[in-house]
Amino acid sequence: MTVQEQVADERWVEAVLYLDSTLRITYSPASPGGAVHLIGELDVTNTRAVARTLTLARVVEDTLIIDLGRLKFVDLAGLRMLTGLCCDGVAHLINVPPGMRRLLGLLDGADVLDECA
Repeated sequence: MTVQEQVADERWVEAVLYLDSTLRITYSPASPGGAVHLIGELDVTNTRAVARTLTLARVVEDTLIIDLGRLKFVDLAGLRMLTGLCCDGVAHLINVPPGMRRLLGLLDGADVLDECA
């Protein structure tokens, strides 16, 4: 897809909220209610910065929609942060990758995922 086609596409991302060498967080108002998208790898090296970014991205009275469909890797630190946001009622996860669902099942966190996604 060319840049011109992406710009014309309604799903084109409007803003980059966070960027490092392994992860990009974008905001798309085209998603129902708006959503942030995690693209790349979430691990211990960027979990704190991501938590701050997601907290700032949330509108106080709304639940933050976090799309994980393009998240290629998440370690335990990232998983804990995401599920913590869900348990606190701050976020709701969508498009959770199968590997992440499997990891939560192994950690007996399936109940958490049911609440989050």
